[in-house]
Amino acid sequence: MVACPGSGKTRTLTYKVASQLSTLKSEKQWIVAITYTHRAADEIYDRILGLGVDTSRLWIGTIHSFFLEWILKPYAIYHDALRHGFRIINSHDTDQLLTELCRPYKNDRITPWDCGHYYTSAGLALSCQQTYKHASVLTILEQYGAVLQERRQVDFELILRYAYELIRANPSISLLLSSLFSDILVDEYQDTKEIQYAIIASILSAGKGKVNTFIVGDPNQAIYGSLGGYAIKADEFRTMAGIELKELDLWWNYRSTERIVGYFSNYGVNPTRIRSVGKHKDY
Repeated sequence: MVACPGSGKTRTLTYKVASQLSTLKSEKQWIVAITYTHRAADEIYDRILGLGVDTSRLWIGTIHSFFLEWILKPYAIYHDALRHGFRIINSHDTDQLLTELCRPYKNDRITPWDCGHYYTSAGLALSCQQTYKHASVLTILEQYGAVLQERRQVDFELILRYAYELIRANPSISLLLSSLFSDILVDEYQDTKEIQYAIIASILSAGKGKVNTFIVGDPNQAIYGSLGGYAIKADEFRTMAGIELKELDLWWNYRSTERIVGYFSNYGVNPTRIRSVGKHKDY
C-alpha cells in the first residue's frame, strides 16, 4: 500500500494488525509487525492495546530485532561465525573500531564516514561515492570484519548478512517460520533494503500463499538510498516472493493544507496522488 504523508498510515497499520489478531484461528501462530524504529513499534503496540485486542500472539519490532530473535538466535549453530556464541555491538562500537582502523590511512583522507557499507543478496556494497577510495575502504572493512569475527561480535549489517546466509543455506528455516506466521506486516517499506526484502520474500514463498502480508509506505519519503534502502515495486516483490499482491493507496492528507501539499508535489519523485482534506486545508 502506498500511503502519502498525513494519510493515517500508522492508524491503518494498527487496525490491520488488530483485525488479524482478532481473527487468528490457531494458538500456535503469530502475527509479525515490522517497523523501522523501536519508537514506532511501541506506538503501534500501545494503540492496539487501547483497542482491547489480545496481543499475546503478536510480535512487533524492528527488522533487525526480527532477524535476531527469529533467525540468528534459534539457528546460530548452523553458521560458522555464530555457533560459538556472539554479541551484538551498537553503532558507537562500530565507529570506535573504524576510527582506529582508519588511522593508518590518514594521509589518504580515509575516515569512518567513508567506510559506510551494507549487504545485498549479491554481497558487500559501499556507500562511499569517491571511487578512488574504494580499494583502501575494502581493506579497512576486511580488517574490521576480521576483528569482529575474532571477538565474536556482530554489528547491525552483519545481522542482515548472517540471517540471509542462514535461510539461503537452510531452506527449512523459511519453511518453519512460514508455518509459525499467519501474517507479516511491514511499515515504511521505502526504507527497506534488498537483502531484507529477500529474507521476508523467502518466508512468504515457503508459505505458498498461506502467510498473508501487508506492506505500507511512501516511495516519495525514501531517504536512505545511500544505506541500501529503496521502495521496491509491487511487481518485483510479487516475483521475488511468488505470491499475489493487491495494490492499494491512501491519498487523502488530513494533516497539511492544500498549499503545503501543492508545494510538496514539486519534489515528488514517484507519481502518487495527494489531496488535502483536513479541517484547515484552506488555511
